Amino acid sequence: MRKPFLAAIRQSQRNHEPGVLIGVRNICDYTQIGPRTFYRWCRGYEFPATFTPGGRWITSKSLIDNWIVARWKAQRETQQHEADLAGSDGGRVGQ
Repeated sequence: MRKPFLAAIRQSQRNHEPGVLIGVRNICDYTQIGPRTFYRWCRGYEFPATFTPGGRWITSKSLIDNWIVARWKAQRETQQHEADLAGSDGGRVGQ
């Protein structure tokens, strides 16, 4: 009797684990973005995905959700800081 190939078992287990996204298409479906945006986010915005030795991208829903919240908070802090700076000069720009 032939033993099942171990990698095939691991692949099957990963595909059935809730919250794990394997492959660009699955990640893009979850985030509702296109592949070009996915690759741009990986390059320039530290998107939490890993390229596996097998040639596939892998991440989890919780990593993505946490990344989105962290980016949103950072953006809000920047906007608040800019608003505070604009308010500190009395609304006079360039005078």
